[in-house]
Amino acid sequence: MNGLIPTPVAHTTMIFSHQQTKHVGSSKLPILRQNESSGAVELQGDFRKQPGQLFLRNGSSIERRGRSKHRSRVNVSAIDAAQPFDFESMRSQELEKSTPLKVGIVGFGNFGQFLAERIVKQGHTVLAHSRRDYSEKARALGVSFFRDPDDFCEEHPEVVLLCTSILSTEAVLQSLPLQRLRRHTLFVDVLSVKEFPKNLFLQVLPPEFDILCAHPMFGPESGKGSWAGLPFVFDKVRVSNGRRSRVADKFLDIFSKEGCRMVEMSCAEHDRFAAGSQFVTHTVGRVLGKLGLQSTSINTKGYETLLGLVQNTSNDSFELYYGLFMYNPNATEELERLEIAFHSVKRQLFGQLHDRFRKQLFSDSSAPRASIPQDSADLSKNGSSQPKAPSNNVSRVYNNTDIISSSNGISRIAKSTDTSTSSIELELRKTIGLNKDSYSVSTVLK
Repeated sequence: MNGLIPTPVAHTTMIFSHQQTKHVGSSKLPILRQNESSGAVELQGDFRKQPGQLFLRNGSSIERRGRSKHRSRVNVSAIDAAQPFDFESMRSQELEKSTPLKVGIVGFGNFGQFLAERIVKQGHTVLAHSRRDYSEKARALGVSFFRDPDDFCEEHPEVVLLCTSILSTEAVLQSLPLQRLRRHTLFVDVLSVKEFPKNLFLQVLPPEFDILCAHPMFGPESGKGSWAGLPFVFDKVRVSNGRRSRVADKFLDIFSKEGCRMVEMSCAEHDRFAAGSQFVTHTVGRVLGKLGLQSTSINTKGYETLLGLVQNTSNDSFELYYGLFMYNPNATEELERLEIAFHSVKRQLFGQLHDRFRKQLFSDSSAPRASIPQDSADLSKNGSSQPKAPSNNVSRVYNNTDIISSSNGISRIAKSTDTSTSSIELELRKTIGLNKDSYSVSTVLK
């Protein structure tokens, strides 16, 4: 006789006879068959069997406890009822996980090639499309290259990965024949800003397409070795459940297998953090690059770090740097904070130049001592002339620092002797690194 076992519920025990038939809701239930002649209990479906005990795939066990002449007692204990016990669905999921992704990269420049190399090594199929002809480079990496966007979309990639520059992203996205792609295609961007591509995708892409915004916090220089421990930020902006969710997870698994530190974060939060880290890093690196720093035979570790920063940032295009500024609403604030911090350090530095140190640094026995005539006058903020008391040393004091501003904007120590004044100015400029194009020290100290 046949009996139906209801879907097991975790941590419960249910007793059935071979004559009983029970249902739970509308669930499809496995069939228990009782063989009276052999006394064996068998299940129809994909279950493993051992003498005296049967095990369900989902961790439940069916154990035969006893048997009388007319009925048997079967104990059903569910360990984990949440797992699917349908063999075909499990096999389908396993097959889907083992099937490689078909990833289409749009924008096959340095960064696109950098990602393609790792994706190919993991066994996935990679297609590429770019305005320039990278067919030879693609062939060397094992990538199929398509100059025509229609041909590229006709290959029906499961994932379209945008590796374009920030400034060209909108134009490139608008140029793709989206109607040639399959529905539920996953679009991923790896731009250094996140709110901009998120809003662009939501505006341009059909609602059937999934959206994943991501940012590997490394590039061809910083990630040319291992990716272990390097942060990978992502935001599942619009990812449906089921198979479409598994495609997104499989794509993210590419980076987790490389050892990346996976960080799920909203696009807005990413841009706030990136403005204070990535944009400031690029700004400082480019400023130091303008100084023309050179390696020496006595480099300190700190100086080596600065040289490495200059090298990393100089290898990136100015277009990237401008995009970080233009498309991150937090960048302007960080630039202003950086400028204020620089002036604050200069102000603090000049504030320590008191009389004693200046006499030690700039004393010259052969040159006459700089002084101010008694009739010298200083202009107040309202423009009126105010006489000053005679002094053998200075005419104005800023935090124990003696400075006079001349009419041409260059800070002067004194007016009485042109020769000695020029000498002192020259030494002062050498010490603090100012030139004639810089604004005056007195301006900094205001």
